[in-house]
Amino acid sequence: MKLIMVIFDADKEEIIHEILLSSGVEGFTTWGPVFGKGAHTDPRMGTQVWPGENQALITAVSEDQAAKLKDAFSRHPDVKAGVKVFEFETNTWL
Repeated sequence: MKLIMVIFDADKEEIIHEILLSSGVEGFTTWGPVFGKGAHTDPRMGTQVWPGENQALITAVSEDQAAKLKDAFSRHPDVKAGVKVFEFETNTWL
């Protein structure tokens, strides 16, 4: 089982949900706004000096589903910038 975490520009929320739904993902948790700075990006702190905010999303999926998501994210033209996806090994215990 894989835990997929997506950190994305809040303006891309609809695109992210579209990718999840078209890939057959049935459940996810999202929260935000979240603030921070990537290694190659300007800070996004929701202030006048550093405007913008991000959202965060996690979903737990099978390995096959994770492969479908990876393919869908890599092919979508609108997620090349402002989206970062992480994959972790996970187990369900409750």
